[in-house]
Amino acid sequence: MTKQYAIDMAKKLFRENSKSYFVIWFPDSNEYAVMDQDEFVKNKDELNKWVVFSIEG
Repeated sequence: MTKQYAIDMAKKLFRENSKSYFVIWFPDSNEYAVMDQDEFVKNKDELNKWVVFSIEG
């Protein structure tokens, strides 16, 4: 997933669900992923440095 697509998806999901979403960059594969707050909190310590975008409600 591209960076812009992941950001747009996070915004769309936020509007639909009113939950916080994070876009995470995985440098090994150069891929981006969208995670909701529940999923992000479980791995916050290791993922926090790779957050490129967040939208919080």
